Amino acid sequence: MTKHVTLEHIEAARRSHIKWLNRAISMTRGSSAIRDPHPLASTACQFGIWFNNEGKNLYEKLGIDGFSKIHLLHDRLHEEYLNIYEIYFGSAEGVVYNQKAVLTKNTISKAQEEEAQAHMAKLRKLSYLMLEELTELQEEVKKSALFDIEAVPRILP
Repeated sequence: MTKHVTLEHIEAARRSHIKWLNRAISMTRGSSAIRDPHPLASTACQFGIWFNNEGKNLYEKLGIDGFSKIHLLHDRLHEEYLNIYEIYFGSAEGVVYNQKAVLTKNTISKAQEEEAQAHMAKLRKLSYLMLEELTELQEEVKKSALFDIEAVPRILP
């Protein structure tokens, strides 16, 4: 894979995470019905699928640290999201993912709302840290010569 394509894939993973984050934020805002709020495992969201396959291979190819840090941050993001989900919708146990689902939030107390906001603050911080690590990965790809070699066509004798 060329450097350009690799950087495009990293950016697509970043955008996927930001889209997911914005859905999480909308859950804590005034809207009473939320589209697609189901908590996915960190390995099942679009970012997780990319990260645990192509992202992992990228860290191995570059021979750099950072994979385990993003992995931990990403898992913790999903844990915080689940905490928020359960405040607004109840237990996620047995919930089947349905992309077209629209759920109505439960009526919650002021204390529960404050708890949800505290979890959201943690989620935002984790997201920020994860995106910083992803930026470092992008910088490593940009300065690596490994991808330039792959882009050069092989000349057959």
